[in-house]
Amino acid sequence: MSVQFTIAKEKTKDLEGGYWNDPSAGHTYAGITYKYNPNWPGWKRLFQLATSKYGSITRTPRYAKFDDEQLNKLIADYYFNRYWNGLMSGNLFRNQDIANFVYDFLLHKENDAVAVINYTAKQLQKNVAASKAKLSAAVITVANNAQEAFYNLLRRNRELYYRSPKSIPGTSIKSFSKQLADAFIRDRVNKFPAATKTTLQFPSFTLPWQSIKS
Repeated sequence: MSVQFTIAKEKTKDLEGGYWNDPSAGHTYAGITYKYNPNWPGWKRLFQLATSKYGSITRTPRYAKFDDEQLNKLIADYYFNRYWNGLMSGNLFRNQDIANFVYDFLLHKENDAVAVINYTAKQLQKNVAASKAKLSAAVITVANNAQEAFYNLLRRNRELYYRSPKSIPGTSIKSFSKQLADAFIRDRVNKFPAATKTTLQFPSFTLPWQSIKS
């Protein structure tokens, strides 16, 4: 069975949040900010829903959420295209636990998450080809070939990153307060399994009679 985006997204949906007019990024909904994503098609639907319920988007209370099928689909499309397909090539992973954990980490700390994941892969395979912009196929291969070791090591490295970001090469954040680090580990790391089991994938094959054309 291949890994699935819908399973990974389900693990993070409660952390995406509702509406907030962020002073530095403007309108923000489900973790998507207007400042950095002004062309996201979900804004039009969001403003329609906010106007219908509260009179205008400016009157929308902080953390308000809208249970709307069209809006939810636009949110899912955004996260699939930007993160699952764009940053992590999610369908290349063989283990759902690893895919879930990687996806959540990328959503939380994007560029630094890539650095921590690359660092983890290089601990297992020193000369693995890695990219600073997104996860390379080579890094994903390491994750697939050493699933239990990779997951355990990445989990430890993610905790280490929250405790001491600069101890991981390539990260940009200098530090988190102890309170924040504790919250990140509690709410984001510890919600995932403490360990995983290797997922076997068998090559597909065609039985002799299946190749016979009528």
